[in-house]
Amino acid sequence: SSGINAEYGGTKLYETSLEGFVQFQWRPRPPSLLTEAHLKEIKKNMKSYARDFEIKDKLSKSKASKELIEKRRRVYDEYMAYRKRKDQELKALRLQYEEVRSDSVEEEYVEEVVEFFIKEEVEAAENKE
Repeated sequence: SSGINAEYGGTKLYETSLEGFVQFQWRPRPPSLLTEAHLKEIKKNMKSYARDFEIKDKLSKSKASKELIEKRRRVYDEYMAYRKRKDQELKALRLQYEEVRSDSVEEEYVEEVVEFFIKEEVEAAENKE
């Protein structure tokens, strides 16, 4: 049956039936610029068009991911160069530290042994015959 149904949030607010009422358009659509033959051709080839658009979408996504990968690689390379530079600076500082430390500690040690005589006891051995 044709008529008017008004709903809000899934709740039916108003319903009435009208005889002879077939279609109501809130905003009428302008006539299509395509001919009927062209519309039929588009509908017929819709799957191939969809496939082509999916391929283009994948390419654009892969291009975006390539750019992201290149950006990440560039940031990683910059970090590794920074780290290598800092490692070399640290090695140079360690060498300087070792040189300064070895210069100040370069004393020769001489070991001296001192013996003291404390006490001497002499005992006589007894002979039992």
